[in-house]
Amino acid sequence: MNTFEDIIKVCKLLYEKGFIFATDGNVSVKYGENIIITPKGMRKEMLFVDDLVIIDKNGNVIEGKHEPSSEIFMHLWVYEKREDVGAIIHAHPPYSTAFSFVMPREYTPQLAETRDLVGKIAFVPYREPGSKELALEVKEKVVNSIALVLHKHGVLVGGKDLWDAFSRLERLEFEMQVRMLRRVFQ
Repeated sequence: MNTFEDIIKVCKLLYEKGFIFATDGNVSVKYGENIIITPKGMRKEMLFVDDLVIIDKNGNVIEGKHEPSSEIFMHLWVYEKREDVGAIIHAHPPYSTAFSFVMPREYTPQLAETRDLVGKIAFVPYREPGSKELALEVKEKVVNSIALVLHKHGVLVGGKDLWDAFSRLERLEFEMQVRMLRRVFQ
């Protein structure tokens, strides 16, 4: 398994599945004592391995020709709070993002598969994207939940590795899609 190549594959999948658009979203993976993170302001489906940025646990760039994601503190502080998290995906999938406008303070998934894989989903109140205020809210909520819906913004999902995080994101978005369709058929 090549971590750098896997990040590129996941970024392409996020775009193909409609979970990110334009320059949205970011992905990171623990890499020894450091973190590999996607760059700021670039289309994720068009990234190459040499576009990725390696940062230390304080956010200092160790290697890379680009600036790290503007959501750097969200990633850093999740890793600080959750030693079991080895990868993080922040995306803007449409059903989950739409649900963020009406979501209660916490959501227990209705589908057994989502409950088993994702668990309870936390709600993060709106804070400016890329701000330390948003990162602080995420840092507080991630202690009890590996999946967070960010009000008017998207989602953040962690996993033991990148593919685990991606599976949780897929499962979360499927739950929200089914939830929305269920209302159509009532």
